[in-house]
Amino acid sequence: MGIPTRISDMGANPGSPAARGEAGAISVGSEQVMVFRAFGIVLLLLAAAVDLAQAAREEPRRAGTAAPVVRDFESGRLDGWVPQVVAPYSVTVVTDIVRRGRYAARFEVRQGDRPGSRGYRAELQDIYDAPAGAELWYGFSTYIPPDFPIQKNRCVIGQWWAPPDNKTEKDARRSPALAHRYENGIFRVTLRFSQEKTQSRNDGRQRVLLEVRNFPRGTWHDSVYRVRWSSGDDGIVEGWLDGTKVIDYRGSVGYNDRRAPYFKVGLYRDDVPETYVVHFDEYRRGHSYADVDPAAKR
Repeated sequence: MGIPTRISDMGANPGSPAARGEAGAISVGSEQVMVFRAFGIVLLLLAAAVDLAQAAREEPRRAGTAAPVVRDFESGRLDGWVPQVVAPYSVTVVTDIVRRGRYAARFEVRQGDRPGSRGYRAELQDIYDAPAGAELWYGFSTYIPPDFPIQKNRCVIGQWWAPPDNKTEKDARRSPALAHRYENGIFRVTLRFSQEKTQSRNDGRQRVLLEVRNFPRGTWHDSVYRVRWSSGDDGIVEGWLDGTKVIDYRGSVGYNDRRAPYFKVGLYRDDVPETYVVHFDEYRRGHSYADVDPAAKR
């Protein structure tokens, strides 16, 4: 239900009984007309709010048939993303280094860039509240500049973060369920999982799903994932890097939570004097490889 751009005149129609002064007609003064108009606008706004709330509730139920979510920065803005930043330079939309189209996102972290109590970062969040057990596909492209520092320092350049169910799990500060990591020239994809209902420590089991040494910098890399977010034995992670299948995992994926993890991209690292920069483009969340493939012609 849309909100009209104008409200039609609520005064008496010239041919109405009120306009003709017939018996039983109700005369409407100018003050009453203004009240009726204001009341009508309020009703329309309330109806629109109800429609938006209903759409948000129905999104998970439509997940199997809905069109893929596209957040590729082609508006020239950060539409659809929730930023975690400290300065104007933390996340910018640029035109000089792009995977395709006209725009991409550039992330930068300098020494001391700590937007909150947890880590030094510049990230964007795709906060999609899928239920536990959901199966989703993700696709995106990442560019690590040729002068990116080669040093032994924790650095996450993409992650699926699991919102805690309670304060105990929040205090445990759990590692991301699935993550892209780049450290000392090595690219890794890591998985964390636990079947415990409530975790009081960050003690989930960890598995390295992919490790690439001397990972090429100065070029775009396309990633595609099929993930079934289940802490049981029916979890799935399949991954493709630059069109080649490199991950085929079956087993527990993530944590025993009510909700599946949501995706975050950018830079999350330990603090060092060096400045880190990465680029990101062509993010899609959907229901098949074709939905999310960054290399597909559209």
